[in-house]
Amino acid sequence: MDTSHHSHGRGEKERIDWTRVARTNSFAFLKASQGTGYKDPWFTRDHAAVARTSLLRAPYHFFDPRSTGDGAAQARHFIATARAAGYHGNRTGELPPVLDVEKVRRNHREVCPRELRPGQLTVFLQEVRKAFKVTPIVYTRASFVKECMGGQGRVFAGHPLWLARYGSGTHEPQPVPGAGRSWTFWQHTEHGRTPGIPGTGDRNVFRGSLGQLRGMAS
Repeated sequence: MDTSHHSHGRGEKERIDWTRVARTNSFAFLKASQGTGYKDPWFTRDHAAVARTSLLRAPYHFFDPRSTGDGAAQARHFIATARAAGYHGNRTGELPPVLDVEKVRRNHREVCPRELRPGQLTVFLQEVRKAFKVTPIVYTRASFVKECMGGQGRVFAGHPLWLARYGSGTHEPQPVPGAGRSWTFWQHTEHGRTPGIPGTGDRNVFRGSLGQLRGMAS
C-alpha cells in the first residue's frame, strides 16, 4: 500500500497498526514531503514503525511546483526529510525513493501544475539519485504525461515506473509516452482495504516475484 497522513482515520490522528499490516503485505510507500517545505506529519513515525517489520519500504515526494525552476529545491527538501527519518536508500529493506508526479490541487480543483517543466523533473531525479546512490521510482499515469507534459515522458526513461489505473480489472496501465518501459508497480485502486489501516486507501501490486522485489530492496 501507499500512505500519508490521510491514511490515519478521521481527523488523521489514528495510528496504523504496521505489525498487522505486515502479516498480509510485502511493501509500503510512505509520503515524506511535498513541494519545497511541506513534511507529512506522520512520516517519521510511520517510517520508524515500518522499519521494525518485514515490510519493504520507501519514501515518496509529491512534486508541487510553484516556480518553473524549483526542481533542485524540492529534491533537497525531500532528501533532507527522508534522511532525518533514517532512510538511506541503499540498506536492506529499503526500496528506491519515489517521485510522485500528478495533478495538483489549486482552488479546490485538481489541475495540471502550470509551473511544471520536464527539466525540473530531470534535475530532481538527478539530485535524488546522486544522494541515495540508486535510480528513483517514478509514480505517474499515462494520461497525466499526455495532458500535462505534452507527452514528454522521455524524462522518465530508465526509471522504474509506478503507474495508476483504477477500475480496469485485468487491463494494465497504459504505457507512458517516451518512457520506454512498462510498469513495475501498479496502483489499481484507491478504495482498497488493508487490515491495520483505518478506512479505505490505495492498493498496489508489484510486477514480479517476492524474490525480485526483495532484490530491488537490497
